[in-house]
Amino acid sequence: MTAGRFQFHKCALPALLVALGVSGISTAILLALRFQSPGADFSCLWAGAVAARLHPEKLYDFAFVTGLQGWPAGPGALRPFIYPPSALLAFMPFSLLPYWTGYGLWVAATGALFLLAGLKARTPWWFVVLPTVAFVAYCGQVTFLIGGLCLAALSLRGRPVLAGIAFGLAAAIKPQLLILVPVALAAEARWRTLAAAGATCATLCAVSVMIWGLQPWFAWLNALIRFQHVIFESPSLMKTAVTPYAVLRSWRLDGRWAMLLAPAALSAVWLAFRRGAALPDRVIVLFGATLAVSQYAMNYELALFAPAVAAYLARTEDRPWLGYVAAALLYTFGPAPVGLVAVLALPAIRVVAPRLSLSRRMAIPEAAEGGTVKPAEQ
Repeated sequence: MTAGRFQFHKCALPALLVALGVSGISTAILLALRFQSPGADFSCLWAGAVAARLHPEKLYDFAFVTGLQGWPAGPGALRPFIYPPSALLAFMPFSLLPYWTGYGLWVAATGALFLLAGLKARTPWWFVVLPTVAFVAYCGQVTFLIGGLCLAALSLRGRPVLAGIAFGLAAAIKPQLLILVPVALAAEARWRTLAAAGATCATLCAVSVMIWGLQPWFAWLNALIRFQHVIFESPSLMKTAVTPYAVLRSWRLDGRWAMLLAPAALSAVWLAFRRGAALPDRVIVLFGATLAVSQYAMNYELALFAPAVAAYLARTEDRPWLGYVAAALLYTFGPAPVGLVAVLALPAIRVVAPRLSLSRRMAIPEAAEGGTVKPAEQ
């Protein structure tokens, strides 16, 4: 790469980030205002914790929890609590506060964790200006908390027990996003981390049983099935779904065909972690493979990839840098499934594009110095 091109990339990056950040955040907020109020997803966490304090037997009564919120989706729209009882240990302190105070502190605390984990992983700090991150802050989802814990765990290779505790905390809150972590840890032979993660998650589950009993756990398992019907029967929710299973369902096809991706997803995680891939690639493969085999996940989960996307955009010296930019634009502004595909394409662009360029150069004979290349004889 020439020095001039390198300088162009260095100068273009700040402008690109400002354009992406300002226009993307503005667009995301304007679109969100059409469909939901600020903190709409935090309201489910808050109301679930309130229900656990006042009427734990109604924790997974969708209508009751929706009624506690009183808003923001309007009459007839369900806003259930769908997290396992162990997650209540994280949500409970915020439910003791007035709603808007709890929402502000939740976003600030989990957002700070996400940022600090990103800095620990040596990703550019400005990943927090990407619109997917702003959208999570707007709706008050748990993505910052899960992303921060998992990113910290992946960074703490020299502290296996602490890394396992971080994974275990995340699994106790949103286990469906951690289903492939055992595969990743086994590939790296990080047995102490795996054991610490299992012990941490089991301890939090046991604490929840001591507080609320076993009944909420059975109710949660039943609620998962009912919640799937809520998701798949709601056209507005299906528009924001990101997984292949949900996409097939939205096309009125059998979503189970998406499970054919499972062998590729498992292999990708195993190989990426076995071969010691760079941390951004491990983040992309781990979460990307998880979403590929999940039944449903919403567009806010794309924020999990923000640190990795920023790390790729910061590689301005790479030959396929403009390819990274194109993928980042699709990740930022494309429909949710397209955004997932775009971020999964980043490692492929890094590996394949330089090889294609080299192949083209080798296929074109170079002229000898001071001479010309003769056309091939007919």
